[in-house]
Amino acid sequence: MADTPKTSCIRLEPFIHQVGGHSSMLCLDEATVCKPLVKRELQFYETLPEAVSKFTPHFYGVIQVNVQPEEEGYVTLTATPPKFYKPVSSSPTRRVRLRRTGSIEVSHDDHTLFEEDSLDGETQPNNTSLALNPWVLKCHRDHLSTIIKACTTQNFILLENVASQFTYPCILDLKMGTRQYGDADTLAKKQSKMVKVVSTTSAKLGVRVGGMQVYQTTTRRFLCRNKLYGRSLSVSGFTQALCKFLHSGKRIRIDVLPPLIRRLEELLEVLHRQEAVRFYTASLLLLYEGLDMSDSCESKGADADMQKKSGYCQFKFEEAVETRPQDEATKMSSGSALHATVSPSAQDMESIVNAFEEERQRSERFRHRRSSSCMALNDILTSNSNLSLPSSPSPLLPSVPVEPAVDVRIIDFAHSTHQGLADPVSYSGPDSGFIFGLENMISILKNIERDYG
Repeated sequence: MADTPKTSCIRLEPFIHQVGGHSSMLCLDEATVCKPLVKRELQFYETLPEAVSKFTPHFYGVIQVNVQPEEEGYVTLTATPPKFYKPVSSSPTRRVRLRRTGSIEVSHDDHTLFEEDSLDGETQPNNTSLALNPWVLKCHRDHLSTIIKACTTQNFILLENVASQFTYPCILDLKMGTRQYGDADTLAKKQSKMVKVVSTTSAKLGVRVGGMQVYQTTTRRFLCRNKLYGRSLSVSGFTQALCKFLHSGKRIRIDVLPPLIRRLEELLEVLHRQEAVRFYTASLLLLYEGLDMSDSCESKGADADMQKKSGYCQFKFEEAVETRPQDEATKMSSGSALHATVSPSAQDMESIVNAFEEERQRSERFRHRRSSSCMALNDILTSNSNLSLPSSPSPLLPSVPVEPAVDVRIIDFAHSTHQGLADPVSYSGPDSGFIFGLENMISILKNIERDYG
């Protein structure tokens, strides 16, 4: 077989929204990230229980990452994408240059910057704003020095970039459970991990902060915290950290709590039904949209911000409509998806929704056509002669507030196990340690909603 032309290689950049872990995450494109391959994690993704898969990033396979030398001591990380790969358009705003010494140079033309938040509210006048999350720089520098010295190809797994659905992703990485070591770990490592559990909120709450970033609408920057901050927290400090994660710089984002809590409760219900699954050392990601639409200043720039991601967001929206047509039909009836220059009357709106429901039922009978529900609705609005929208604005039905985008995902499965892996050590029943932490998270978030709502 002939060698793949170099022109087919894709330049990889650091994943700028990594807030925890120690592996260097790379971006294949806006929708796909690359993570260093760990055999156990690969096996877990390949045999993942179906019920759990909706709460994990989509797994796309394995690629090889190469180190390409450049002039003046620089190097580039490249990969040849798999055959099924279809690139997602993106607007790169950063150029990351890597030296063989392991140092990193970042140039950018984006006003969105990161800065590491000071501990306990202390002021740090010398705090430097960066174009990347400080934790990303550390992980990337450490990993680069290893692979550059080895000068060998390294395997990475391809995963969904769960942050790509957000314009300004606020991300909280939580180390879950009361046990933080795997079955194959050495005795010394197990003891070290147990000390971290008993000396942090992991023992009392079953969860601790592994890192976070939160977008500040006042400064248009992300404030970042790392795992060392999480280890320093008391139980009360953990609650304060969650409030900080929810704070936009102007207010606590109470609006993101209902959808976040619902998603966590859905996950809790799924985990209660899982037999022999253990998520040892895994993390739980909580994400929400940092662009606060209730802020008039933020809303003015929202269209421009969202336009940069319109291609990917449209793809995700169509996918959601196809798999959950009734939910999306409800959203459309509230006016959230019918953004037009004219406002249909109540009668017209009812006709549109009824027609859309008829189209949805018809498409279910002919699933092999796999036509997008979004496309179907567009056809109805443009070609159905019985649906003529008024030329002048009419009163809308009472609008239902549109909830901000949120997500909850489990990640990092290097020490996870389930029955399908046929490990020498087997378990029965659900993962009580993970569930303990999840229940406490839900309880704390409900208390915040009660106190600040």
